[in-house]
This record gives sequence, structure tokens and C-alpha cells, in this order.
Amino acid sequence: MLNRVSSALMTVLSDLVDLILAIGNGRELPPVAAMYKPPPARPPERPKKFGVIVLDDDSCGFFYAGLDNTLSQLAACDPHQFTGAAPLDLVRNCLESDPLAKAVGLGVLNALSQHLLSVSGFRLDRTGDPMGHLDLAGAQHVGMVGFFPPLVAALADHPASLTIIEKDPQFQDWPGRFLVTEETRRIQDCDRVLITGSTLMNDTLDDVLSHCNPASQIALVGPTASCLPDPIFERGIDVVGSATVSDLPLLVDLLQTGEPWRAGTAKYCIARSQYPGIRQLMADS
Repeated sequence: MLNRVSSALMTVLSDLVDLILAIGNGRELPPVAAMYKPPPARPPERPKKFGVIVLDDDSCGFFYAGLDNTLSQLAACDPHQFTGAAPLDLVRNCLESDPLAKAVGLGVLNALSQHLLSVSGFRLDRTGDPMGHLDLAGAQHVGMVGFFPPLVAALADHPASLTIIEKDPQFQDWPGRFLVTEETRRIQDCDRVLITGSTLMNDTLDDVLSHCNPASQIALVGPTASCLPDPIFERGIDVVGSATVSDLPLLVDLLQTGEPWRAGTAKYCIARSQYPGIRQLMADS
């Protein structure tokens, strides 16, 4: 059942920052080794919107650069300024208003999350699929927060209704047997909900969850959802589906050339029912 957050000051993102700081303080953590920003788009290409933070132990975290003026700030910044930085200092920037500081901070938070999951001995399930965990075969009405073309295509022949919450005007007239709307309240009638990880970046995940039916099954998906899932599961989300880096040299090459970087990553799922919590994992390691 979905848990409501009573305080407007407590969000998934602020709880994630608090969790990382609490676990990381007093622990030796790898510094930032590199920041790779998305390359400039060559017209008529759409802008590339994902970058990656690499820590000194090769733990990686993706960040989303598609909000506000993050891309223009990235284009003007020297990525070497982050090399050697203490990761917890950058994680605190997740709660800042500056778009670039927030984006890089979330990338570092995700990289530290991958580091902590690794040193705790938790094995990521690279065989699962978040859609499989949601039992879509029995769905009557699927909600999607964020337009995911591959998932939309996968649901094309599914008998369930599909409602997509998307503010980007380029998707408003996308052809298909589904409704595209900006009204988040429309997901209240959905029994399965897929939410983009970029809701962490713009800190709207709690608002989205407030519109979900408490009985619905919910997944948070996308590269930027590679954080510790504890605060996410505490709010009743059933599964997190994200990506971890499987071939760092290949990923860096693909990022820098503007090519699709899926070949340098591996998808994974963490189900709430199979996750004991990072504090328990660290205590047992």
C-alpha cells in the first residue's frame, strides 16, 4: 500500500541526501574521478540529456541534464573542476536551486549509491524487468509519468488503457492508442504506474505519488533512478528499474561521440520485497 508523506519539507530527494550523508559520514569514500557531460547535439539531432559521474573506484552515477538551463551551463563548465572532489560535498548540492549543481549532485549521489550497494555485497538483479514485476498481464489501466517510446511500443498490443503524463509538447501529438496529458491527477485511475527517474531531479516524485491509487503497483524507472531505493520503497513503490555501468571505457567512448550508450550498461531491478535495506546490508557486510 502506498505510504503518504505528511511533511512538504520531507521529499524523496531530501531523504536520499540525508541517508547518504548519514551512512557516508566517517566512512572512507572514493572521490570523484571524472564527470562526463553529454556532447553538443548536431542539428537536426535532439539534445543529449544524460551525463555520468565516475568515482575513483569506477562506481558510476547518471544524471539528467534536460531541466531548465542545465545543458547550457554544462556546455560552459570545465568538467575537470569536479575531479578529486569529496563526494559528500557534492551530494549536498542536490537540494540547491542551481540546476547544474543539482544535476551533478544527483549524479554523485547515484554513484555513491552504487558504491555502497557494491561494498555491502548486495547483488543487483540484471535478469529482471520492472514491467514483469508489475504483473502487466493483469493490468486494466497503465499510467506512465514521462514518455518512454520503447515502453509505449511494448504496450502497443496490450489490451489495457494507457495514460501518459508528459509536459514536453513534442509528445502531445504522438500517434497511438493512448492519452497524453499534462494533468498528473489522471493517474489516479491507473492500477499500474511507471514513473520516470527524472522526477527525482525535479523533486516531483512525492507529488506524483500523491495522485496514485493506494492499491496501484508502481515502478520507478530510468538511469537516474540508480540511487539507494530505501526512501523510494518507504513510500510504497514496488520496484526500481535502472542501469549500472558494465563497460566503463565503452560507455565513455559512446557518451563522448554522442552515440547511444546502452551497450556500455546493464539494466537491473530491485524489488521492495527482496531488499532488506542499506543499513541492514552494511551491518551484515
